[in-house]
Amino acid sequence: MADPQTKKTVAVNAAKIGGITAVVPLLFSAIPEPWSSAVASVIIVCGGIAAAVPAPPVGSKWTLPYKLISMIGINFGWAANHLGARVNASQGAVAPTNTTTPKN
Repeated sequence: MADPQTKKTVAVNAAKIGGITAVVPLLFSAIPEPWSSAVASVIIVCGGIAAAVPAPPVGSKWTLPYKLISMIGINFGWAANHLGARVNASQGAVAPTNTTTPKN
């Protein structure tokens, strides 16, 4: 039998997915037809930019524009580029590689 916490997590995730699949078409139906494709295109392009471009260093002048593009592209939470960083961090430190050849 599954752990009660796992069942709760599955239920919460199912509710999130259900809410998103219900709200997104509702929001796009409220946008006039000629603009609907333009809005969807902007979201897709911003999501692609945020996923392809690494985040700027803290304090950079590009931090605010990057965050804005990331939010427009719905790139937060468990988005692809955030997921990779979380998985790598959970696996521990990467072993250093020896790039020099030993002398005989």
